[in-house]
Amino acid sequence: MRKINKLLLILLLFLPVTGQAGKINNLSFNENKLVIHHQGCYLKQPLTGTNKLILPLEHCTSMAGKIPRSTGNLKQIHWAQHDPTTVWIVVTFLTDYQFEIVPSPDKYTICLAKSCGLKQSPEDLEKLTQSQTLMFSLENTLFQIPLKNMLIAEFLDRSIGFVPHDIIRDGLPHFGSKRDDWKKKTRKHLGYDIYTDKVDVIAAAPGVVSRIGKSYQAGLYIKLNHDNNLTTVYVHLNQALVKKGQFINRSEVIGRIDGAAGNAISPQLHFEIKVKNKNIDPLPLIEKFYQADQPIKDKIQYFKQQLIKSTQYRDHLVEQYLLKH
Repeated sequence: MRKINKLLLILLLFLPVTGQAGKINNLSFNENKLVIHHQGCYLKQPLTGTNKLILPLEHCTSMAGKIPRSTGNLKQIHWAQHDPTTVWIVVTFLTDYQFEIVPSPDKYTICLAKSCGLKQSPEDLEKLTQSQTLMFSLENTLFQIPLKNMLIAEFLDRSIGFVPHDIIRDGLPHFGSKRDDWKKKTRKHLGYDIYTDKVDVIAAAPGVVSRIGKSYQAGLYIKLNHDNNLTTVYVHLNQALVKKGQFINRSEVIGRIDGAAGNAISPQLHFEIKVKNKNIDPLPLIEKFYQADQPIKDKIQYFKQQLIKSTQYRDHLVEQYLLKH
């Protein structure tokens, strides 16, 4: 009996660990397009060789399979479990190749030719924006609003559309706004402030926790590293619910806001996105992502116009403040 139990234990150790891992539902190939239908898998940065393209799908399981193709430059597509939580899809070519990827919530479409005219279909765009929980797509990765159960309209209301009560010290929430000018200093705001309280903070995209830190200005903060040199930072937290080195899926809870933290005047999440360690403004990406959603487009345009007035108003208040101090 002990020998049987020991054998079962050894077998279990070598079986793929599924847990909450996703799975590949189906792969299809037609007109130079490989379509990967999945449930909860995450496409990491592709590995490229001379005549071989490897598409690693992390937190994913699948049976092994093959699509033999002896036409054009494509020789074969095959896939298998690379390790307990990663599936490798390997595309073999006869000569050099080019590829392009378009992500969707439940599928990846990969063009395996010089050009497929690959764009989000109207149906895919509608599906992407329908949930109203996503912010934008960048480097083949979908980014979600980093606050649990928050929709895009509320996100805009509480960020670019929000005017803080203490507008002088707090500053305006948008990217690039002035900071510390009331102290006769110059500092550019490098993220977005979302004014909210008593809410869970979630990962905007799949990634690895690279840092959990604390400082006077930031309070508690978490940094996630994503593929393609992308980084997100979550600042002014009261609680961190993850550990350094932990892999986090999109929409998983990583922390919590419960009152003001750091140098924040009011409870808020300061959210940053970086490309190659350079902070970028997420608003143009949000505008592009919601280009087919007229109510959201109108809301953004209205807030952008109001922002000009709010900036002028704050500049005047800061000027008056400095005259008195």
